[in-house]
Amino acid sequence: MMTKVGIDLRGGDYAPTAVLEGLEKALPLLQNQTQVHLFGLEEDFQNLPSGNWQSHRCSEVIGMHEHPVKALQLKGDSTLLRAFKALKMGAIDVLASAGHSGAMMVASMQVLGPIPGISRPAVVSVFPKLNGGKMVVLDVGINVDAKPEQFLEFAKLGKAYAQSVLNIAEPRLALLNTGEESSKGNLLYQKAHSLLREGESNFGGNLEARYLYDNDFDVILCDGFTGNMVLKQTEAFYNLATKRGISDPFIDRLNYEEYGGSPILGINGNVILAHGASGPEAIKSMILSAESFALANFVQQITSI
Repeated sequence: MMTKVGIDLRGGDYAPTAVLEGLEKALPLLQNQTQVHLFGLEEDFQNLPSGNWQSHRCSEVIGMHEHPVKALQLKGDSTLLRAFKALKMGAIDVLASAGHSGAMMVASMQVLGPIPGISRPAVVSVFPKLNGGKMVVLDVGINVDAKPEQFLEFAKLGKAYAQSVLNIAEPRLALLNTGEESSKGNLLYQKAHSLLREGESNFGGNLEARYLYDNDFDVILCDGFTGNMVLKQTEAFYNLATKRGISDPFIDRLNYEEYGGSPILGINGNVILAHGASGPEAIKSMILSAESFALANFVQQITSI
């Protein structure tokens, strides 16, 4: 069965150059049954590498600093909106872009819509563990003012992702907090802890941030503000280690370019949001991650939990 991966050629701070270079790196690594659908401007298709791809010529681009709602309303033929509509119609199986994150969030809700039981989508990121494994952390950016009940939604999404993408049969969950005791944290986290304890059989309690990379959990839950701070701090630590000339196999696994992008979970479609500053290597990883996410069939997996 063919897998159709949609790529926004104009997404990112260094588009289209970085996206086209990343595409060239990714094409030989994709499975034989994968077809790439490219959404770009006319000039983007002049010197493309050979491969199994189709072009979708658009006339507009949503800039990184535009107002997301206005841009989507006014630019109906933009590369990003055309790609979202193709995903909605089933012309592609997954969409990946390093473009305007706000516009991608709005389009995810307005064009695709949330899945039943999920009030708002969440962004998930995969972090390495010292034992060689991986863990899922969410939310890492959207729900900065989360409500306690949303942590149950994060748990549902995180479990489904760990099962379908990381192949973890029975994911163990923890709440990122300032201490292990149930009374730790602000009122939001205290209430979230109580709800998770009642509603999730695999909930193991609080996890202190100092044990983030060395624990027995598979899914780490937090609000979008906290998660984004953790994500950015991890990037800063990796960059600092690189500048200091520190060579270590575990630190190398903190390089965001190796992961390529973060899936937006809880919507009726497969969407990968990549870092706006992505270079060719990160774009390559983004495309490969998009293929894997589509093959994992996440949307069908989440509805069965």
